[in-house]
Amino acid sequence: MSDPADVAHLLRRTEFVVKPDRLAALSALSIAAAVDNVLDVSLNGTPPLPGYLQSEDEEDGWGQYVFAYNWWMDAMLSRPRPFHEKMTLFWHGHFTSSLQDGVGRVDHMMSQNQLYRTQALGNLVTLTQKMAIEPAMLLYLSGANNVKGAPNENFGRELMELFTLGVGNYTQDDVAAAARAWTGHNYSEFTSAYVFRPAKHDNGNKALFGTTKNWDGPDVINEILRDNVGKRAVAAKLISRKLWEFFAYPGPAQNIVDELAAVLIAANMELKPLLVALFNRSEFYSVAAKQGLVRTPTEFALQLMYRTGLKSDDLGLSWSAERMGQVLLNPPNVSGWKANAYWLNTSALSGRAALARDITWKLRDHEGFDNLYDLTPDAAVDFVATYFGIAPLSSVTRNALIAAHQAQRATVEWDDWWAPTNLLTMAMISPEMNMA
Repeated sequence: MSDPADVAHLLRRTEFVVKPDRLAALSALSIAAAVDNVLDVSLNGTPPLPGYLQSEDEEDGWGQYVFAYNWWMDAMLSRPRPFHEKMTLFWHGHFTSSLQDGVGRVDHMMSQNQLYRTQALGNLVTLTQKMAIEPAMLLYLSGANNVKGAPNENFGRELMELFTLGVGNYTQDDVAAAARAWTGHNYSEFTSAYVFRPAKHDNGNKALFGTTKNWDGPDVINEILRDNVGKRAVAAKLISRKLWEFFAYPGPAQNIVDELAAVLIAANMELKPLLVALFNRSEFYSVAAKQGLVRTPTEFALQLMYRTGLKSDDLGLSWSAERMGQVLLNPPNVSGWKANAYWLNTSALSGRAALARDITWKLRDHEGFDNLYDLTPDAAVDFVATYFGIAPLSSVTRNALIAAHQAQRATVEWDDWWAPTNLLTMAMISPEMNMA
């Protein structure tokens, strides 16, 4: 058996929310068995994209975007193994493209989204090769018009700087060579798909990482992730660090990164063994990890959706998410989203409060939560905390909510509408609700 607190932490980080049935079932297992259960995404099958998202809606692009947003948010909660969607979200923030910044088509963004889903726990080399020729990436990082004689360096640079190696592990000459290698790997406006144009490809010799030959685009990825032992080690550490920081906490000790990278390399760049190793490390269950991350806006919304039964469309997340600072399908730039302090600014927190207030109105409709009238202030706070899945509250938060609720009762008639209404909102913006 496992410590339920450890299992709850595992579920929060891997499945967005802690569902009681999942917590009970996995607490009866060892941590190793619980991790295997969480990572068994085969139980999801191969979820297809809805037909509506597989081609462009030229008449109503906004409506298609809203449909896509709501479909993905709802899928994050409904999958038998939501870790599948959590990894899809990770790759969306790592191999980044943006609907509003160059891509312009929902179907292309969702094709990329589906690639990240199908390859979520697969082979890093395979995933990276497929990512490079997705229409969304070709449009976003200018591969669409990268041709011999006028090579565009955008993709070659980000492939190294952000996607695989990191600053300091390549030179400008390497970027130039990669750009030339990827010439001719373009996007066809006629088929709306990847096309290789031999006449637009530079077949000349190029010097990449000290080796001069006629490099082709896919060769560059193979060199970094498979063939060049030194570069592969660097890339394995970059991915291992980024996964740790996504699931555990920022700034892991170097030995954690090195040991996880060694697992990835030993597995021939298969991702699942790395993830198994990550979630079985004792450091993942440390206090530093359990208190190490702030919920992203997406995770914040999903927790509230799960607890209230509301859907993404009910909350208008396709537009309300912008105020919280995280809009799916529209990362802020090629670096993707950051963590923790990135979400803790006045604008983003006010966006969370606005969403909480909107949910409050929906919960209070038709006399919802009128039962709070019959409870003491202490009991009312505990009831609401349990409802939102944030019990037990810290003594500081609990006492602050009780004091605020008591003060409201003293200033208005207890049977007035506002006391329970404001308690609901305050609970949703409490520190506990914002911790992942």
